[in-house]
Amino acid sequence: MKVRGPLNDQEYTLAATRAHGARLLTALICLWGAMAAWSFASAVGSSWLSLPASLLALLFLGRAVLEVWCWCLTSYIVTSQRLIIRRGLSSSQDISLPLEAIEGVSLGRSRLLGALPAAHLTVHSRGLAHLLRDVPDPQRFSYQLRQAQEEHLATHPLGAWTGNF
Repeated sequence: MKVRGPLNDQEYTLAATRAHGARLLTALICLWGAMAAWSFASAVGSSWLSLPASLLALLFLGRAVLEVWCWCLTSYIVTSQRLIIRRGLSSSQDISLPLEAIEGVSLGRSRLLGALPAAHLTVHSRGLAHLLRDVPDPQRFSYQLRQAQEEHLATHPLGAWTGNF
């Protein structure tokens, strides 16, 4: 994944990921619901039940499109100086956390009772909690973030960092 905008001086990407594909399961279920509602609407013909069933089908379809859209536009990037949480089309919606500001990462519950290697990560920074949803291989991503933070703090003592955020 490409970082929007230029990187800072001597900054490079260490890890990049997006939410696990299991996040699209909701979209698949909504598509099935849309097909069922649309089939029901066409089966009843011109009955008074046809309009609510058609509206329900459109609602399910809209939710499925929204789920896929959000999945495509969300990604998590660890660079040598910061964690970038990308959400949306423009860089104005990106959240950029300097590595020295990250106070900790906690692992949430696994998706589908641990059958998939994905879980939520909560990044704690300056009194705020940022939720990274359905990160694939969360232990590895958390480890990469911690390693980047240790390397960054070893080369840049606290208070000496002067990046642009």
